[in-house]
Amino acid sequence: MEKRIFLWCVLFVFFTGVFGGNALGYNQNPNLNWGATNILEGIVPPPGLYLSSYMVGYHADTFRDGPPGDHEVHVLVYNPQLLWVSGNTLPGGFQYGVQAQLPIQSYNLDSEILTAGSGMIGDLIVGPFFGRARPLREDWLLHWFFELSTYVPVGQYDKNAQINPSANYWTVEPYLAATLQMPKGWSLSTRQHFTYNFTNDEYIAGPGADETDLQAGSMWHFNFALSKTIDCIDPNLRLGAVGYYGKQLEKDDIDGVPNIDTKEEVFAIGPGLHWMNKGVIYSLKTYFEDNVDHRPDGTRVVLRIITAF
Repeated sequence: MEKRIFLWCVLFVFFTGVFGGNALGYNQNPNLNWGATNILEGIVPPPGLYLSSYMVGYHADTFRDGPPGDHEVHVLVYNPQLLWVSGNTLPGGFQYGVQAQLPIQSYNLDSEILTAGSGMIGDLIVGPFFGRARPLREDWLLHWFFELSTYVPVGQYDKNAQINPSANYWTVEPYLAATLQMPKGWSLSTRQHFTYNFTNDEYIAGPGADETDLQAGSMWHFNFALSKTIDCIDPNLRLGAVGYYGKQLEKDDIDGVPNIDTKEEVFAIGPGLHWMNKGVIYSLKTYFEDNVDHRPDGTRVVLRIITAF
């Protein structure tokens, strides 16, 4: 067991190098799910209690539509998530449960203009969910679940810094996750989010600016994956293409006035591995961002380990 843990630590350091969550997402919530989940995402696990550990990384040295000058950010994030699935079912055979997670983030920022807060605790994310599986035809099975996530601003926030682990505002995010299992080990998965943000009443745009109210615009973003089993090695091993896309639908409001030219957009794609061994699930994914507006443009790596209690 100790050798296995050491091996995964080595792989994690080798593949990531630099890490981050939503490192400097300008005004969007810094705790949003960008590529953390996708391969076989829509499958609700059997009843029980699970720990899903995310080690997420991000590095960017290009800030699209940002302040002038050179900026570089490295972030290391550990996000533990507890997931409970009930042994009972709702009418219609729907499974249900609840999840909660609290990210811990560490920033390393090199910038002459931007500053990062010294805090590490992000915002609490909780949400109930329900879902089921439905056979479509022979060897075709559709899994899905719906969750209503709430981001509770309990984390650390420095109003004089532009990068913080907490958004300092509430976010409500309904999402639908689905996985289509197909013949010959193929699967297609997605997780579609709609993000609505409430007001941050301690917002300061930059050095020397006055404190004001900010409401970040609503956003649509999703994760996706197309994967296949590698049967010649292990039928529980999957290799696939993974990615995410996000587009801000409304402008940010400052004191009730829409702010010009603030809509964020990003697309990312890369390779992903997913492996189940002795009841433990491991996934490792790398993302390369492109088509970026009003946010950093960089590389993200996600290592996820799921264990049952």
